[in-house]
Amino acid sequence: MSKLDDKVVFTIVKVENVDRKVGKETITEVNIETEEEFDGVKKFYTSRKMIVAKFYDNGKPTQNTLDIQRGKKYRVKIITQKFGNGKEDYDIVKS
Repeated sequence: MSKLDDKVVFTIVKVENVDRKVGKETITEVNIETEEEFDGVKKFYTSRKMIVAKFYDNGKPTQNTLDIQRGKKYRVKIITQKFGNGKEDYDIVKS
């Protein structure tokens, strides 16, 4: 996903939930396919919590995911968001 950070607007055409085991912990990721190509790549994955939450809530698809699965294109940009505690995280906003 670093190819997409704060740089461009892109269109998500497919998203799926993947649980990956890291040691004893299970991490939830999303695989995202874009309409556009970035350095020859159209498929990305992330475990960034703010982004995962846009598409899955406790493993269940959100309305955004359901819309994409029905063929709707989701035009977005990744932004950096700073929280009150001073930490930064990435989020996706509609464009």
